[in-house]
Amino acid sequence: MINFDSVNNTTHRGRDLEKRKKQERKKSILYLIENYLNTEGYTTTASTLVGEACLNTCNHVVCDNIDLDTILIEYENYYYLRYQKKPKIIKPLDIVKTDNHHATNNNKNKNKNTKKLNSINQPSRDVQSLDTSFITVTPMSNFCDETLEQEYAIPSIDLSHWKDEWQVFAEIISKEILMTNPNVKWSDIKGLSTPKKLLHEAIVLPTKYPDLFTGLCTPWTAMLLYGPPGTGKTLLAKAVATECQTTFFNITPSTLVSKWRGDSEKLIKVMFEMAEHMSPSTIFIDELDTIASKRIDHEASRRLTSQILIHMDGLLSLEKRIFLLATSNHPWELDSAILRRFEKRILVDLPDVQARKDMFLFYLSEMLEKNKYIKCEIDSDSLAQKTNSYSGSDIKLVCKETAMQAMRLVFNGLENKICSSNNLNLTITTNDVNNSISKTKPLTSETDNNKYTVWQSQYASH
Repeated sequence: MINFDSVNNTTHRGRDLEKRKKQERKKSILYLIENYLNTEGYTTTASTLVGEACLNTCNHVVCDNIDLDTILIEYENYYYLRYQKKPKIIKPLDIVKTDNHHATNNNKNKNKNTKKLNSINQPSRDVQSLDTSFITVTPMSNFCDETLEQEYAIPSIDLSHWKDEWQVFAEIISKEILMTNPNVKWSDIKGLSTPKKLLHEAIVLPTKYPDLFTGLCTPWTAMLLYGPPGTGKTLLAKAVATECQTTFFNITPSTLVSKWRGDSEKLIKVMFEMAEHMSPSTIFIDELDTIASKRIDHEASRRLTSQILIHMDGLLSLEKRIFLLATSNHPWELDSAILRRFEKRILVDLPDVQARKDMFLFYLSEMLEKNKYIKCEIDSDSLAQKTNSYSGSDIKLVCKETAMQAMRLVFNGLENKICSSNNLNLTITTNDVNNSISKTKPLTSETDNNKYTVWQSQYASH
């Protein structure tokens, strides 16, 4: 038999839990508003809100990783990605006045809303013991005063073009469109002149001079960047997204791989269709060897590779501009049919002496220029000679370790009150950097580097 008392108790507990969650949300909103008012300088209004809403600001503060501006930016990004337009937050007052239905409802609910407000204003045991540590929204990049369209212009696309189950795949792919500017310029990448030149030739110039790229001189459609880890392959892709003004699809292997039979092929098909709709566009696939490796002898992998090949063959026949950019740390594991479709296969090698010198100057001089405690006086030539087998990522790690060693002295002086912040002036020297070099070893061995050299001599196209 059904125990109705047990059912009733469960129902009441559920209602109490929902009521408490609703109360916590209301209180969190009030804390966020109070924090925003103080940040913007409305201190009197914030104090009034604290008094009327009985906020315990002495024991509770808003977490560092959230504010109203962050929430609004995330909502605008979601809304724009879902509907390809900005959401309306406010509307003119005359529209509200002419809306008799809403006005009637507002009058009817006036007393009800007043009661709700009073219930918020009254301090309760649950409210005063409220912990706001559950607020853990991850902040997005700050757009300042620029709108989403000004920051990263994306052509609109109607997802209704895909019907039924295809719309689900279209939504998955649309989430991989880069919505924020990576802010990586060509000048930020030291060395790598050949890859930068070819990427500029393949993406930027055809957009500026389309009449010149006809017949045999059609633009490059696919390019593979391979080389040791940490040499700047992904950084080049970020520069493409920043500089080239195309719709940028940042595709990871996990996006295209599905456990359901046939779904991976559908995702690839929708990806190329969407890139065509939003052309000119760039499809960036990182770590291509994880999904198109000749070592993986499985039916699902073969079908996925076959689908990629079909669409890569179709890139040349398309009138609209689609550029496929992929990276790989193990190019020798890629399927030979995939390799043939990449017209350009470029080795992104370890930085040369000049590039290493420029990196030390960039990280230790330019990036520390605004630091009021640390200055830098180094011999970049000697440092470049001592880091022969270091990648760009390794050099960045060396520079960061050097800067942190100096900051540890700053922390020690401030924590132990040895000196005031005004008297702290440290200078990074060449010996300090050499000390960091001795502690940081390169990740790529000479044997691994020889593999790339041998493979380049056989299959490179640059």
